[in-house]
Amino acid sequence: MKKAIKSDKDKVVKIICESFDSNPHINFIIKNDYKREKRIKALAHYAFIIGIRRNGIYLTDDEQGLAIVFQSNQFKKNLYEYWLQLCLVFKVFSIFRTNKICKLESLVQKNRESKGAYLYVWFLGVSNNALGTNDARELMKYLFNLSQELNLPLYSETTIERNNIIYKRFGFEDYNTLNTGIENLIFYYMKRPIRINY
Repeated sequence: MKKAIKSDKDKVVKIICESFDSNPHINFIIKNDYKREKRIKALAHYAFIIGIRRNGIYLTDDEQGLAIVFQSNQFKKNLYEYWLQLCLVFKVFSIFRTNKICKLESLVQKNRESKGAYLYVWFLGVSNNALGTNDARELMKYLFNLSQELNLPLYSETTIERNNIIYKRFGFEDYNTLNTGIENLIFYYMKRPIRINY
């Protein structure tokens, strides 16, 4: 495992784009038109910038797997990050759906754990070429070691039921479920307590 640096941008963006392609949450917020691929790339680029600013992007040894993780109470958005979010409205979302998307994101945030310090796993995924490899397991193992080292639990969420089941196999447990009532969009909120052994 290694921490990504700015020169890893293209690799990171590629992995995020491939992982986001079939994500229900992403497909809800992204305008589905002839610029869809460009919009996903813009969103992936945003995730890369935030991850680098938080010093929290990790790549597997073969650079085909990726995790973005950072301490929940360590960073606060500044004017630059709010500006980046505003740019997303024009690059990624439909201007006519902005209000609906903002309400959804506010609801998602409201149902996320807000007390205490923890490691928030914002993104975890592998490239299409790494599907079926041990990259996801390598990422998980690294996160478990990081959790133990920093003495902080892991928290995450997903809108993909299959991912929720996989996370549970790695010792995560649900602490909340949000049925948004929007296009069958359900958020599974998960946590993994600090454990000595993997």
